Amino acid sequence: MDDNTRKIRNNGINVPEIMATIRENIRCGKPAGELLPYPDSPISRSSNVQTGSDNNEASQRDLGYINSNWDIHNTRYSIRSHRPFIGKILVKGRQLVHGEVRRYVDPTISWQTEFNASTVRIINQISQRCAALDQRQQELEAWVAARVVEDQIQKELTQKSALLASTAKDTLNYFLFEEQFRGSREDITQRQLAFLPYFEKCSRILDIGCGRGEFLEILKDHAIGGIGVDNDPDMVAFCHSRQLEVEHSDAIVYLEKLEDQSLDGIFIDQVVEHLEFDYLIRLLVLCHQKMKSGYYIVIETVNPLSFISFVNFYIDMTHKRPVHPETLQYLLSSVGFRFCEKKFSSAVPEESRLKTIEGAADMNENERKIVDMYNHNVEMLNTVLFGAQDYAVIGKK
Repeated sequence: MDDNTRKIRNNGINVPEIMATIRENIRCGKPAGELLPYPDSPISRSSNVQTGSDNNEASQRDLGYINSNWDIHNTRYSIRSHRPFIGKILVKGRQLVHGEVRRYVDPTISWQTEFNASTVRIINQISQRCAALDQRQQELEAWVAARVVEDQIQKELTQKSALLASTAKDTLNYFLFEEQFRGSREDITQRQLAFLPYFEKCSRILDIGCGRGEFLEILKDHAIGGIGVDNDPDMVAFCHSRQLEVEHSDAIVYLEKLEDQSLDGIFIDQVVEHLEFDYLIRLLVLCHQKMKSGYYIVIETVNPLSFISFVNFYIDMTHKRPVHPETLQYLLSSVGFRFCEKKFSSAVPEESRLKTIEGAADMNENERKIVDMYNHNVEMLNTVLFGAQDYAVIGKK
């Protein structure tokens, strides 16, 4: 028995004295296990700086301890005596005292045990959730690190691509290139006149990628206010020489400076095939944002459904990729434009298309069917091989 614990005398049973002795034993007795220091104690302050692995091991030890010691019922206690004669009397007396003490102590012990069990369950749940969150955090950190590397690589590739494009542009006079391969200003003007009805009675039309300014001159001739933006200084200088209002700028940079709902319409001709996909999406979003409701956007580009257009597409080395008509129509609808419709133009001359045949007047029914079948197949081939070279998608905000 511990030196701090008083012994119960054997010469008779004195219940008050025994109870006093029990209280003193409880007061002086040691706990069943070693407790952690109080957080504000010097021991805690001197040891609370731990590495991640040390902290995790300490937490696991603490979890193991509370999971093993939450039940504070003393089930190992037994009453016995080594005295040969008076021992039975002592045991009986101690049992009586023990029973009386348990009447008062056991409810408190049970309540404390239930509280400990609930607390341990909650701590275990929190520990499991923290472990899951730690795992998720590690996965997210790995994902972010991978994206950062990918973004850095993409940024470097974009910078190199821009440098190469800039070098190529310095070498290539795009104004002269368009003069030779796109067609004369008169031809372009005749084709673009078909889009004039969408901008009648407007006062502020933006021509994105206005080039040599053919559509701006159409607007000017019909007393419609038009402004242009182009990133080619030669094109801008040519437009200025014809007294057209054009700004030398990137289209997105220019649009971002405009007030929302400040434009009566937007015209984009032979531009989207030069753009990367992300740039095109951002451009269309800004177009919708800067236009007034009830007005039109017209976007014309090369028709990839026509083989002859696709074959000639890469004559222009600044072309990125053709845009399918259904794709462009969908993109316009997805950013908010309504009533989007497609119109095909720039038909291939008849002399350049496959020829049909005419049947003789005296053909029999079988011969007539053969001729009709042949002409039908020729028309199908003409649609695929020599279809309209351009198309436009028109959307209304």
